[in-house]
Amino acid sequence: MIQRLTLLVLAAILALPATRAEKPIEVIVYSKTSWYRHPDIGRINGYLAILGSKHGINVSITEDAKDLSARNLEKYDLILFNNSTNLGESLTVEERKPIIEWFRNGGGIMVMHAGIVQNGTWPELIEIAGCDFHGDSEFVEARFLVDPGAEGDPIVAGKSKEFTYTADWLNFDKSVTGLPGVEVLLRLDEQSYVPVRDIPFYKDMKPMGADHPICWRRILGKGRYFFTGLGHDVRSIDTGFGRPHLLAGIRWTAGRGPKEPEKQDE
Repeated sequence: MIQRLTLLVLAAILALPATRAEKPIEVIVYSKTSWYRHPDIGRINGYLAILGSKHGINVSITEDAKDLSARNLEKYDLILFNNSTNLGESLTVEERKPIIEWFRNGGGIMVMHAGIVQNGTWPELIEIAGCDFHGDSEFVEARFLVDPGAEGDPIVAGKSKEFTYTADWLNFDKSVTGLPGVEVLLRLDEQSYVPVRDIPFYKDMKPMGADHPICWRRILGKGRYFFTGLGHDVRSIDTGFGRPHLLAGIRWTAGRGPKEPEKQDE
């Protein structure tokens, strides 16, 4: 009887449809800079590779524009710009064209921290982002405001309403709120910190006020764009919030379905 029951169980198992393992997400990280270079760029690149290896994400790292060719981009789900300032000066017009075309055909662009700092050098990427750099703060604690529509989204990693976080915070020349295809996930409460450092170079730069987005995503046609203000250095991302936040951002930008928020740990 036991043998017969065992055979029946085995037959039932064999009859179940096979579960196909999810294909790894392929990410190419580009971190060449033409303006300020964050000292932690190399460490962040390594951190992303290790984090990805634990979560089904293959990370390639480059500062060679040839790796962003149309042919090579076919291998990847997304480009991640890690603090790659003034890309319009490190990439020629011809080198930028296949990136924009790839994005329009369904590619994903994820930008960490100063990867959004273009200082007018790449108009097409600035248009996709919705804004450009306009100063930053010191490395300080500030209050995050979770957009009500984002609560429960894996990118906010289980947070709701508001919470504090410590990092270097970017300021922008305009808000992306209300732009076509934009969904703001996190804002900064400027009452909780000083948004623009008091240095001569920033003398004409002003805080953004009540609407200061610091994390958003955007769908433009077939393309997916995601920005997070985190990533000034490893300490700003290697946290109980930072890790699941980045992983969820990568999944969304790659066009993968959402997973439950990763459990936060310290």
